Amino acid sequence: MTEMTEPRRGFAYRGTDIDGVSIDPDRLEIRGRSITDVIGAMSLCEAALFTLGVDRGAAAALDAGLARVLAACGPDHPGPRIAALAAGAGADLPRAVMAGLCALGEAEAAMLREAVPSLPGGAAEGLSVCAAVPALIAAWGAARGRPEGRTQGAGFVTLAHGLCAEGAECAPADLALVEDVLVGWIGGFGPLPPSVMIPRIAVGTGVAIQQAVAAAFAAAGPLHIGATMQAVAILNRALDARAEAPVGAMLDRMLAARQKIGGFGHPLLNRDPRPPHLRARARERGSAHPVWVAYDAACAHMAATTRLEPNVDFSCGAAMIAAGVRDPAAAAGLAMMARGIGITAHVLERRARPAFGIRRQTARDHLEAFPEGWL
Repeated sequence: MTEMTEPRRGFAYRGTDIDGVSIDPDRLEIRGRSITDVIGAMSLCEAALFTLGVDRGAAAALDAGLARVLAACGPDHPGPRIAALAAGAGADLPRAVMAGLCALGEAEAAMLREAVPSLPGGAAEGLSVCAAVPALIAAWGAARGRPEGRTQGAGFVTLAHGLCAEGAECAPADLALVEDVLVGWIGGFGPLPPSVMIPRIAVGTGVAIQQAVAAAFAAAGPLHIGATMQAVAILNRALDARAEAPVGAMLDRMLAARQKIGGFGHPLLNRDPRPPHLRARARERGSAHPVWVAYDAACAHMAATTRLEPNVDFSCGAAMIAAGVRDPAAAAGLAMMARGIGITAHVLERRARPAFGIRRQTARDHLEAFPEGWL
């Protein structure tokens, strides 16, 4: 009889060939490569093709295809019109985006297949969902009175950012950092995040790829992705009040009132490896926006008072504000757009497996192994 031993603590989550998480030390991987090695080394489109297992030489073509889909989702497209109607009825951003994404069809996917013939089957459908998200964010914002975004410039990230940003054009360093942050959102946790798990479950029922990827927005709640919204709100307040009170005093008041401080701590990791890497990238790129002063002060104060480290939501919040995306929902929406790239890869992998994940006899053999309250 084999002796039982404690599980190995440093492990990569299995069940997928796409990405995974390890602990002791904390590490996030995409296709076996540390996510901190991917951030800054690859553009969003290069990272998308890498995650999908496609030659990254097609990145420029993919960028053009995504930009074409986004441009096609103008005010007269059913998607933005539906998102605006949902916003007018009081829907928050995730619900409005889900509604608008239901209007996407074959035409948008065909644009991407034409641009990148090497995409695996179904990838164009999933990536077309990602490409349309900034237009739906803009439509939702416009319906709620937010100033119309800019669409100047070339390239998908530039166009997507322009639709969601406010005010004057941002510095090139800050726009480049937004792309770094978006790459950091693509993956690293395998099927564990709800925004990945739900689409994988959905596609197992045979729904269209677009519907499965869009289902990720159903998981974008205050406790998942919503922390980016909270981080943007906190940093906005810190910037607006910097003349009256230090950041630490504001955080102390929130802690005393038992308010959630989004962007700190993690349900699995002791330390999210992305924030220190992204902060270093901000310095390397020469970002001089004052939000980084507030960011550093908040991180130092939280470490001293709560011993909590920042997670990617707080880094994302700072980078988005530096680039002029000060609407909390718009910043979180762009993060979900990037997550949609990894979701597309997961949906394609999951679609090739048995309908409900495992075969009947395996499910029967393991039925009693599920702990009570596991889901």
